[in-house]
Amino acid sequence: MVSTGNEDRLEIWRALSDLFLDTEITDTTYEYIARTIDESGLSLVEAENILWYEVYPVLEKNLRSITGVWDGWSDAWLLEHLSRRSFAGDVRGRSSTKKEIKASWLRVLDVLSKEE
Repeated sequence: MVSTGNEDRLEIWRALSDLFLDTEITDTTYEYIARTIDESGLSLVEAENILWYEVYPVLEKNLRSITGVWDGWSDAWLLEHLSRRSFAGDVRGRSSTKKEIKASWLRVLDVLSKEE
């Protein structure tokens, strides 16, 4: 596999992508995401920017799909479709999807605050 320079982002992408699966998000999922962020060494601002400007623009459509992905994306797929480039602050998508992700992010932050 040719290095894309994004391998260092893979773990955080994998964790945050769980917010976009066509499944019910459990406490275990929030705990996994919080633990991954904590172990990554990223600040909360950096992690949130990755969520909104790298992961959300690519995966938000999955939450609106009748046949959405429910079992996760392969590492190869994530590396191919996500990138470190910024989407210039333009977070597209339906407001209901944004609200769902915002609520999930707040749950992750809640878990992180309890771990301190």
